[in-house]
Amino acid sequence: MPRLRTQMPHVALWLPTSIKGSRDLLRGVLSYVNLNGHWAVDLIDEQNTRLANLGSSDWGYSGMIVDMRNRQRAEQLLAAGCPTVITCVPDELLSDGHPCLRLSRIECENGVVGSKAAEFFLERKFTNFACVGDATHAGWSVKRLNAFSQRLFQAGFRCETYPAPSKSEQQDFSKERHRLCGWLKALPKPVALFAANDARGRQILDACRKAGVSVPQEIAVLGVDNDELICETAQPQLSSIQMNTEQAGFEAARVLDRMMRRHPRGKPRQMVIPFGFSHVVARRSTETLQIADPLVARTIEFIRINADIVLTIEDIVRHLHVSRRWLEKRFKSTGRTVHAELMRVRLNRVQTLLRESAMTIDAIADDCGFTSASHLGGLFRKHFDTTPAVYRRQSKKDGV
Repeated sequence: MPRLRTQMPHVALWLPTSIKGSRDLLRGVLSYVNLNGHWAVDLIDEQNTRLANLGSSDWGYSGMIVDMRNRQRAEQLLAAGCPTVITCVPDELLSDGHPCLRLSRIECENGVVGSKAAEFFLERKFTNFACVGDATHAGWSVKRLNAFSQRLFQAGFRCETYPAPSKSEQQDFSKERHRLCGWLKALPKPVALFAANDARGRQILDACRKAGVSVPQEIAVLGVDNDELICETAQPQLSSIQMNTEQAGFEAARVLDRMMRRHPRGKPRQMVIPFGFSHVVARRSTETLQIADPLVARTIEFIRINADIVLTIEDIVRHLHVSRRWLEKRFKSTGRTVHAELMRVRLNRVQTLLRESAMTIDAIADDCGFTSASHLGGLFRKHFDTTPAVYRRQSKKDGV
């Protein structure tokens, strides 16, 4: 049974706020605290490292959640002897017998992330594939790329992997860019490229622009983390895998809270909190049209770039200067009608708004050109076998 508290817990959150994953983790922790925790919280980031100058016995915390990218923290944390959850743990600190194995940790399912990236591209009928890892050749990056390549191998395809940069190239991207440009130009086209994270994806987009390689027509690029500051300002905007890190942060806080209540100082209980793939946020960098008929390709492109307005078939034929009958005849090569393509794009936008906005279903129906919420609901159920309300609730539950 949980012990009664005599004072408010004092918790340290030692997380680098310049990193998107850490910010998502922090949001999840604070969400738990606001709902259940009643903690006094210290946020310690790159600008506030006062703990590094104190002995662990002087910290005085009831519990901690700590990013382990700085490996020198391991001995301090173990000496502190209080309930602790660690994240971003280097592989060598998880080897057999290492004392860090006694600590609870948040662990990314990197293999699932790589496999889901491969499936995203396979669903879009690509036949050429490539991947680029983190510049430092970190273990998490290697796991993502290996899983990406393995999933493609299972589907009967091979994957070109970019060689790891040298030490000098790791420190200065301008030194690496020339080699990266040459490698990108030599890839068979069109090619689907998976970048280990968004920062690397941004570098790939920059190299493509310098090398004269068009994105997404020749190379489609997918990153990881959905860091809006990177993805939305990239040219073109970068598609990325959204992780359910915020949900992991909430769970980590729940675990830490139980540890602080149930276990005396010096005897924390070890638990592993997994997190990983949530969904793909598709942007311009993966909107490749692998359509042989140029009129059909232009039609689909026009529909996609106008997804945020209510587009009609009359608008399309007017833009293309063709008759509706001629367009429908040419569009048969896709296996669906122009109306079906319009509906598919509109319903995909509905899904995005349900996941990522606070708009009411009535407002979404109006914004996406449906006559009413009930009209939208009927079509949504027909296409996705669920209702908009249930889809939204499930997305929130899954950390989307």
